[in-house]
Amino acid sequence: MWKKTSAVVLSSVLLAGVLASSSDAAVATKNVQVKYNNVKVTYNGQLVPTDIEPFLINGTTYIPLRMMAGVFNKNVAWDGKTYTVSVTDKEDPRIASLQAEIAQKDARIAELEKKLQDAEDELASADDDDVDDRIDELEDNLNDDYGDYEDLEWSIYLSGDEDDIDVEIEVDLDEYQDEYDDLSTSDIEDLVENICSDIWDEFEDADIDGVIIDISDDDYELHDFFGDADSGDIELDGEEI
Repeated sequence: MWKKTSAVVLSSVLLAGVLASSSDAAVATKNVQVKYNNVKVTYNGQLVPTDIEPFLINGTTYIPLRMMAGVFNKNVAWDGKTYTVSVTDKEDPRIASLQAEIAQKDARIAELEKKLQDAEDELASADDDDVDDRIDELEDNLNDDYGDYEDLEWSIYLSGDEDDIDVEIEVDLDEYQDEYDDLSTSDIEDLVENICSDIWDEFEDADIDGVIIDISDDDYELHDFFGDADSGDIELDGEEI
């Protein structure tokens, strides 16, 4: 049996409908007829408790907004000045905890990335030092092997890295002009080939750029040569040996 109330003043915040036609409408009290029939609300099969019983008006069921806000973990606020109901999300403490945990892990990751970068930089520096030492040792060996080639005094200098080696071969023609004039083209080719071969024994992937200069004549360039590591070809003054 329906229980009918003939004059009820609605003062609770309800889930469905707003009695005033707009937010700018004048505040008024309206008498309506409501029906109570022990309406229950369940969520996922569980009864939702409430201090305010849901009711019906003209076939529409009204339930308290605050009750449903609790079900969906929302905040409800009433502004009496503007007659505004505000529904906002509640901050889930689990989310805040997870965000703090993520921030800690991000900081740890950043710390580890910095340590990794420092280690890589240190290894790269060590590799560079190792290459420099190998180039210096190779330079000494070349001077030992070819420093008196064909009775001339040659000074050989190397620079660069494991991918590109620059070679400068110096001779003083003020002292060795006659000996230099006695050299044949094949003698110069043999010197260049031997030096390139020794460099590739130590740095097999290095391209070689080299010059032979007269230090008595403002480093006048006597010859230039190039060695291609991929093909093994050597050019002297633009001509393949």
